[in-house]
Amino acid sequence: MKATHSSQSLTPHPNFAIVESRIRLPATELVFGDIVTITLGSKVPADLRLVEVSSDLRFDRSILTGESNAIPGTVECTDPNFMESRNIALQGTLCTSGSGIGVCVGLGDGTVFGRIAKQATSERPARTTLEVEILRFVIIIASLAVGVAILIVILWASWLRRYHPGFITVPVLLVDCVSVAVAFIPEGLPVCVTLSLTVIAGAMRKSNILCKSLSTVESLGAVSVIASDKTGTLTQNRMTAVNIAIGQTPYNVAEAREIAVKGGQEGESIKALAAIAGLCNDASFEISDIDEPAELRKVNGDATGEV
Repeated sequence: MKATHSSQSLTPHPNFAIVESRIRLPATELVFGDIVTITLGSKVPADLRLVEVSSDLRFDRSILTGESNAIPGTVECTDPNFMESRNIALQGTLCTSGSGIGVCVGLGDGTVFGRIAKQATSERPARTTLEVEILRFVIIIASLAVGVAILIVILWASWLRRYHPGFITVPVLLVDCVSVAVAFIPEGLPVCVTLSLTVIAGAMRKSNILCKSLSTVESLGAVSVIASDKTGTLTQNRMTAVNIAIGQTPYNVAEAREIAVKGGQEGESIKALAAIAGLCNDASFEISDIDEPAELRKVNGDATGEV
């Protein structure tokens, strides 16, 4: 059935009014073109094209990009790249402030998050270097085994059967060919490869490198440069001030604490700096019943955020 639009202007009847209704649906029941309302604290259920935003709308995209700073939302396209444009709310991201309305343009595996998850769980598109070398070795060994078996059959057919007919019979010939093939098979190859990778994994464990599978051990041994997100991956997302400076004079934290306790002009300056640093950030200590030193208490906040 096709829908047609009339060119005549329609005036609503005075006894009728347009009523806006909102319903709550599971993300699995969304379809393309659905209008979704985003509010503070909600997780985006699909890739949305933003059509209406508040001035303070922000999204946390750290789950996809690792970027710690919140990304503002707009209705204008800011980048040709779908993943970088700010008029797109990506599935799985969190609305940290503001509100907005968007149209579903990506669902399920078709979203950016879905494609990344699908690629991460799919099989390797190509063999690893170790798999290629083992396959090459096995092909060489199998070719030699087949070649030697064919040579034995040729010698038996052209010489032994003609001049020494009772020396090797057909059953004995078959046993000889099978024996040659079995002799060429490297039964200890899988055990040797597994043991060598296990030993390497143990050595890497001593350097605080954990491998989820033995194939990862070989992959790490074949790379020269590893690019990784630092915050929360190589670090614990915890930052501590080590040195401060008052004017042109630098101090380490221990010295600054002692000077602040003694008082004086320098001590008051250090206290003022500490007060400013405490007021100009959103981090806070987590409430706990255990009395712990300040450096051991858990802090809620963005360690790399701007002060």
